Amino acid sequence: MRLDFKQRGALAGLGLGLLCAVACGGESARGGTVVIATAQDPDGLFPPTHEGEVALQVSELLFDHLAERGPAMNTLGDSGFEPRLARRWQWARDSLSLTFELDPRARWHDGQRVRASDVRFAWSVYTDPLVASRVGGDLSQSLDSVSVRDSLTCVAWFKARTPEQFNTLVMSLTPLPEHVLGRTPRDSLRTSAFVRAPVGNGPFRFVRWDARQRVEIAANTDYYRGRPRLDRVIWSITPEMRTIVQGLVAGEADFVERLTPVDAAAAALRPDIRVVQRGNFDYAFVRFNFFDGPSDRPHPLFADRALRRAISMSLDRGAMVHNVLDTLGHTGLGPFLRLHWSADTTIAPLPFDTTTAGRTLDSLGWRRGADGMRARGTRALAFGMLVPTSSNNRQKFAVLIQEQLRQAGIKMTLEPVDQNTLGDRQRSRRFDAAFDALVPTPSPSGLRQTWTSTGTKPGGLNHGRYVNPAFDAMVDSAVGAADTRVAKERYRAAYRIAIDDAPAVWMFEPVQVAGVNKRLQVGALRRDGWWRGIPDWFIAPAARLPRDTAASTR
Repeated sequence: MRLDFKQRGALAGLGLGLLCAVACGGESARGGTVVIATAQDPDGLFPPTHEGEVALQVSELLFDHLAERGPAMNTLGDSGFEPRLARRWQWARDSLSLTFELDPRARWHDGQRVRASDVRFAWSVYTDPLVASRVGGDLSQSLDSVSVRDSLTCVAWFKARTPEQFNTLVMSLTPLPEHVLGRTPRDSLRTSAFVRAPVGNGPFRFVRWDARQRVEIAANTDYYRGRPRLDRVIWSITPEMRTIVQGLVAGEADFVERLTPVDAAAAALRPDIRVVQRGNFDYAFVRFNFFDGPSDRPHPLFADRALRRAISMSLDRGAMVHNVLDTLGHTGLGPFLRLHWSADTTIAPLPFDTTTAGRTLDSLGWRRGADGMRARGTRALAFGMLVPTSSNNRQKFAVLIQEQLRQAGIKMTLEPVDQNTLGDRQRSRRFDAAFDALVPTPSPSGLRQTWTSTGTKPGGLNHGRYVNPAFDAMVDSAVGAADTRVAKERYRAAYRIAIDDAPAVWMFEPVQVAGVNKRLQVGALRRDGWWRGIPDWFIAPAARLPRDTAASTR
């Protein structure tokens, strides 16, 4: 849907992308409760194994890394990284070892001091096959070991020098409390009580989690870097996007991270809501399952590369993006984002070419019948696609995809599911196709977890089980390259392989628009994770509501 002139003017008038923070300092700036409306329940709050976006948001406020990427989001070397649990670090001359000195003020939320042995313990957990961490493979390929020099000093030993070795270590490895988890069998960590009630060391502490209803965290008043301004943050979980938006309009929610173009235009006209265009690291795509459900039998349709390509070439993605997102989206390029330093927008996508697609389908034996639909023998060219009810955009795209495939003689049945069911169905491989979205890290090395064979293992995000040894090898070669120029060339070669293989139809990169109640001051929203600024969010005393001072009850 296009935004009319009045709507465009309203959005522009509010200065999308700019949000002025009120000058309000000192003790008066502390306090208040922020309610974030979302459709997704966390799949767990254990950093090595959680997968969902809300789980990441909550856990990154409960746990600190050794260091954090700065606002420039550099992933090469350690330039721009900011101290967290490690107050300083020093490289060996050969860059194959890195010594971290921990901040002596850092404490776990139960009062115990954060120790160097917690970093070593975390390394052993992440790389243990019994834990099946989603990033364990990345850490194992980059790091040889972590040793302890004294209670506040640890040393990371690398296998080789690579441009992103620092980023891989500090952004993938979250220190864990050995005194809490040390005696828990590794094969029980995924189901331990810690997953639902973690003990962290970050700016907020865990309070409660009511499944599919809410998650609540509270300010860590003893945080070694200084108390957060807010008292509490609550994620209110509602499966339907319409209800989420209604909550923002009614003042029941303070923040909604994604608004559709229509909702953004309507919200921009309200005096009590800011509409903020935020940078984003996410893209949406139609994922194909290469196997027949959870079995090891090849999928009767999507194991065929030529068929996958023909389906992709039957879809006019550019027209659909213009129809649904207007100026708030870009056509998908491949398994990467325009914001990645490795991105190459000159790579040609599979074209929209119904003539070639039709000839391919004919050659594969999928012939049109009297009703115009295709079949091969007694088998119809038909499949189902999971579509999340929490995403109005993907629902609109799905209807357009269904119609364009019908014109190509392909029957696609839409299967609306809530966001949690979408994740469950994909993890259990119970789907033909799924309209999914990913929030990759600023590092392109995240390809290992999303599209290589590494990501097909438990904890990985390659739920369609796409495997191409040439693609895997090129990604590994890119990640391991010591020279940035060489790494970029190899990433480009890997992207080319994946685009040609069509393990998915790369649909769109949204230009994300968030809705914020004007009582909440959020400053600039980071492209690599808007939630990373929450410790600095605040509500001026005059704008606080009764819920801002209400005590949490169980």
